[in-house]
Amino acid sequence: MALPFFKKGKDKTPSPAHKPTPAPSAESQPNEALLTMDMGGSGIVVVESSGAPQSAVDEAAILYASGQTDMAERLLKDILGTGGRRAWHMLFDLYGIQNREKEFEQLALDYAMRFETSPPVWQKMGGNGAASKPQNDQTASLELPGLLDKKAAATLREGIAATAKNAVVRIDFSRIAMVDESGADECAHILSAARKARRKLQVSGVDRLIALLQDLNRATHSRAVHWLLLLELYQTLGQEANFEDLAVDYAVRFEVSPPSWSEVQAAEVVQAKPAEPLDDALRLAGEITPANDSALQQLGSYATTHNEVLVDLTQVTRVDYGSVSQFISVLMQCLGSGKTITLRGHNALIHELFRVMGIDQLAHLIPHHPD
Repeated sequence: MALPFFKKGKDKTPSPAHKPTPAPSAESQPNEALLTMDMGGSGIVVVESSGAPQSAVDEAAILYASGQTDMAERLLKDILGTGGRRAWHMLFDLYGIQNREKEFEQLALDYAMRFETSPPVWQKMGGNGAASKPQNDQTASLELPGLLDKKAAATLREGIAATAKNAVVRIDFSRIAMVDESGADECAHILSAARKARRKLQVSGVDRLIALLQDLNRATHSRAVHWLLLLELYQTLGQEANFEDLAVDYAVRFEVSPPSWSEVQAAEVVQAKPAEPLDDALRLAGEITPANDSALQQLGSYATTHNEVLVDLTQVTRVDYGSVSQFISVLMQCLGSGKTITLRGHNALIHELFRVMGIDQLAHLIPHHPD
């Protein structure tokens, strides 16, 4: 396997591939050789590489890594019409990092028309080492377990009752995998009471619960309580057409009058919090820069105690061009010690930087956008 390294000196500056663009400053360029050990008989051959961009996508990745965000954005916009999905995903992630939801949604519409497939879903990406700010100091979060039974419903009821009436109640349904009759009945009554009391609700993972109830309702011996919970969910979400269609089917199926639709403020659907991976991966966040190299120090310390180096970069917004050399040096030391390396969750901007700088030859990459 041939691996690149970067020669010390300033004579190896990346050259533009798309159009004349100011190159990254000398201070931001990798300037240290990465061959710091005797690789012996490992079978790894190290070759010199300048990290020069070979395409407009490469150039945009280097511009972003060098802190020239506006230029990277303009270049990405210029190549959307002729490039593949890589440039689109880079721009999606740039908007997510900058919390530019309006531009993201417009890009999503263009993406759907261009590729005739569903676009990525809006998600604000963490920045500067911090998680996204809480939506509201007056928000209470209630997470339901895998089994929605009478006990889980009681916990939901108590949680809503303990929350101030003017506060937002956020209910996470994403973990539910089973619903028993008592749980469905109780949950339907709780949501109905909250709706009639005009409580402010936010819900996440509700599509999963809806799909589960739809499956239960298609069964030969379906239970009315499951139908009623689904009707209440449609009412809570303000989905009148789905409610009316299901109400007709309910009346036919059970030969009783269905609940009536009422005009109320619909609950807000929000994205469920990502589940924490069940592993001991090193989770880094913010920007990795020469001035803030604590992440690389953490990586070095983590690697000394792990034969399988697993690094989660989901919350990393940018890897500075000037930190690439040191980053690769740490990875090379891991390889020299016989370790395996996996970098996962990184955004498309970082992924393209990793690719053009040869990091894809050092580690297994699992980016946020798999395609």
